[in-house]
Amino acid sequence: MQIVCARRQLLLAIEAHDNPSDRTALVPMVKKTQHNHQAARLPGDIQLWLADSGYASAASFEALADLPLLVSVTSDADQAGFPAKRQQAPAGQQGMAARLATPTGRAQYRQRSALVEPGFAQVFQRFGRHLNYRGRQAVDAEIKLLGTVHNLNKLINHAPRKHS
Repeated sequence: MQIVCARRQLLLAIEAHDNPSDRTALVPMVKKTQHNHQAARLPGDIQLWLADSGYASAASFEALADLPLLVSVTSDADQAGFPAKRQQAPAGQQGMAARLATPTGRAQYRQRSALVEPGFAQVFQRFGRHLNYRGRQAVDAEIKLLGTVHNLNKLINHAPRKHS
């Protein structure tokens, strides 16, 4: 399962992904999110795209070159500016490594785990890790329903911030 989250773990896209590697999922998830964003008639563009090192590929970076995209190309801890074993970026990924090496890039990348990881945890905690249906179409329908229920729960339980 692949998800794209906005602030407060609101799901912008949820899709079945039948490959154990996330490397091929970045471009389709970005395209699906953009489609959903346009279909919902949300104003403006998505300001920043963040993904962990499992999504890193030179082909994806080339396909998404026009987007404000930060994808970890070494260790996620290192990219966020935390102590970690230093690794070299693979061939074709040095440009992304340079963007992440800036103070702004590191600060922005630190937001990733607070956005998407709780989204996964909340979906799994609420609905479990097992699906009730089999077959691509049925699985796709089930996870979209789970994502919709997740978002409805977020919207129903959202309390506006009180300004002091």
